[in-house]
Amino acid sequence: MPRYFFHIHGGHSVLDDVGLDLPDILAARTTAIELSGEILKHDVTEPFLRHLRWHVEISDSPEPGGQSLFVLQFSIAV
Repeated sequence: MPRYFFHIHGGHSVLDDVGLDLPDILAARTTAIELSGEILKHDVTEPFLRHLRWHVEISDSPEPGGQSLFVLQFSIAV
């Protein structure tokens, strides 16, 4: 079962050094959407929501420079 890493980037980055074993990329996509929903539920004072743009990168590596499999991008329009 492949391992997927969910890195969050905005004003600063939080790298996932553990990852999740998931059956396929569709399961990783569902997990990324759920993770993003949890981030959006937090108060707007949270670090990522203070920025107009942030994204969740799903990678095959816990380290920067791994293969980016897909990215969920978020922005706030004012």
